[in-house]
Amino acid sequence: MFTLLTLGAILMGMVFVFGMLAVVFRLVFWFAFLPFRLVGLVFKLAFGVLLLPVLAIAGVIALIGVGIAAVCAVVLPLVPVALAVLVVWGFARLLARPAVAPPRV
Repeated sequence: MFTLLTLGAILMGMVFVFGMLAVVFRLVFWFAFLPFRLVGLVFKLAFGVLLLPVLAIAGVIALIGVGIAAVCAVVLPLVPVALAVLVVWGFARLLARPAVAPPRV
């Protein structure tokens, strides 16, 4: 019974030692590749600065397109109502005219 407990403790110790070795190797490789990471960061920043005006112009164009679509979505369903009101107004003006000219005094 103590054999299994001892074996488990030894395995846990080995896992701890290999974990610490992995942390040390990861830290060493992180510092070894840090210059390449910094160069990559500089390139990302440079491309970001170069693409920012293009993306801004594309965003403004997209915003204008969405605005036009929104206006059309609101106005186009109202066209039949506006035509019906125009027809009724035209008939009202046509029928409101006097049939005979008023007498002159």
